[in-house]
Amino acid sequence: MTGDVDLAARAVRAGAEAALAVVREHRGADLGIEVKDAGPTDLVSRADTAAEEAIVELLAAERPGDGILGEEGASATGSGSRRWVVDGIDGTFNFLSGIPHWCVAVGLEEDGEARAGAVYDPSADELFAGGPGHPTTRNGAPVQVRRGRSLAQAAVTTYLRADKIEDRGAALAVLVEQIGIVRAGGAGTLELAWIAAGRVDGWAQPKPSPWDWTPGAALVVNAGGAAVILDGEPAWHLAGAPEIVEGLAAIVPRR
Repeated sequence: MTGDVDLAARAVRAGAEAALAVVREHRGADLGIEVKDAGPTDLVSRADTAAEEAIVELLAAERPGDGILGEEGASATGSGSRRWVVDGIDGTFNFLSGIPHWCVAVGLEEDGEARAGAVYDPSADELFAGGPGHPTTRNGAPVQVRRGRSLAQAAVTTYLRADKIEDRGAALAVLVEQIGIVRAGGAGTLELAWIAAGRVDGWAQPKPSPWDWTPGAALVVNAGGAAVILDGEPAWHLAGAPEIVEGLAAIVPRR
């Protein structure tokens, strides 16, 4: 598995370089920005597709028997139970707006479970990577989730997209009422990496896509945290220190 972690780390760096090369080439002028189905802030650009293509090329070359699923349409059926999930740019709105809160993320699922992952933040030049046999690291140094905080003391990140949950206002009200600090930065896998690094305490999102969950969930688990998917509607995905996840599971609204 450590070979998979190394591959994921190389892949996110390759994706970041491809995305930034597009920006340099076009000097920020024409990045081919399009609006996707989820609404006017759900964007895709040439940088996203270039990053995904660079990542998929590397994964296909080194793990030809594995499946691949990318946010921008990359798809390959593997011969076994392993599948790589790819987010060429997580936080595209931020990336295109000049907000330094975006990342490149690659994760490996095995039998449907998050196993290994890498998240690269080019703005801070921070690479998070982890998997079985490779406890999560930041730029090569081991990290751990933060322990000992209650929900009332915790910083928790969320993203409540209209197509993922019916009553966003009610859900947000529940979180704000019972959690110390609620944040919505817009790059979920980077926030999961920050949980693994002990910067953020918890993460709660309804029905995130695999590429928004798998890479970061693997980092959290391999940094001593918990990453769980709740039954019910919507299917909340929770991550953080075990006691934070337990507290979140008790308050998020679902049926």
